[in-house]
Amino acid sequence: MAYYPLHFVSSAIFAPMFIWAERNFKATWNMIAFRAFLNFSMLQAWFPKEAEIWNQPTWFLSALTFSNLTMPTLVLPSVANLTKNGLQKLLAALWGVSLLQKVSYSETARFHSHHEHPVDGKVMMPLIWNLTRFHPIWALFEMTTGIIAARHVMLDTEEEKKRKPMNPIWLFLAAYSSLALRLTKFDFNDAIIRGVLFVPLFTEFLTAMHRDALTPNPSAITKFFGCKIMATLGSLAFPMFIVHGPVGQVFYKKVIAKKLWGKPMPHSFFPFYLAICLAISHFTNEYFVKNKKVGAFFGKVAQFLANWTEGMLRDR
Repeated sequence: MAYYPLHFVSSAIFAPMFIWAERNFKATWNMIAFRAFLNFSMLQAWFPKEAEIWNQPTWFLSALTFSNLTMPTLVLPSVANLTKNGLQKLLAALWGVSLLQKVSYSETARFHSHHEHPVDGKVMMPLIWNLTRFHPIWALFEMTTGIIAARHVMLDTEEEKKRKPMNPIWLFLAAYSSLALRLTKFDFNDAIIRGVLFVPLFTEFLTAMHRDALTPNPSAITKFFGCKIMATLGSLAFPMFIVHGPVGQVFYKKVIAKKLWGKPMPHSFFPFYLAICLAISHFTNEYFVKNKKVGAFFGKVAQFLANWTEGMLRDR
């Protein structure tokens, strides 16, 4: 219930636009009803061909929901029982399996990004890519790596806490510098760069910043990410994640923008689109996400669901 209410409300508000666009692409009412069911039940990540339906970014909420279901009875107790050495072994295993899956995709895509979105008109079928980036199992693996990293810090001994942690900025720069490989002649695709370099480096960056934040005098980058401006922007991240997709369709999806404005908006309009998304996110955060009545209502819904499903995830 931390994220479903806003997903439900935004889907309901923009449903007429989504349905109208579907009908323009000759979708049957049965197909539209199926996609609506996947969207509202957040099951779309399990159907690779339908992963990008309606509000495309919310495929991740579908994968997140599955991952959250595994946390109380499987992931968290298992991770909590491991020593630091066990955590490192599990982290290496998860990275290894994730990397194997990325290499599998990359072998199919010949390792190169231009095979995903080539200029000669021969576009790869998106099914394999959707299985790589959307599938709930891989999302669970990546979420678990984050939990392992946090647990690793929790197990620091008093002696380790007294040591001065490394400055997180070097890992931050290393992680984002890896993205420059997309510009080289090797033309590695996003999946292989993410699996081999970015995710491991960024995980280490977050771990280093976590330790740094616990010291009496954190480094500049840790203070920057903890400052009021960044905290405010962080509070807008989730509402913006939800609303930027439908709002983007209003201005940029050809069939919709042509009907409303005569044509999709030009690149020069992007700053205004960004400002509109920020404004909507601010009001959504202030008057919906933070609204106590909304929170109380969905809290009751969560309690009802918890009572109704009690015992379903454990043996009797």
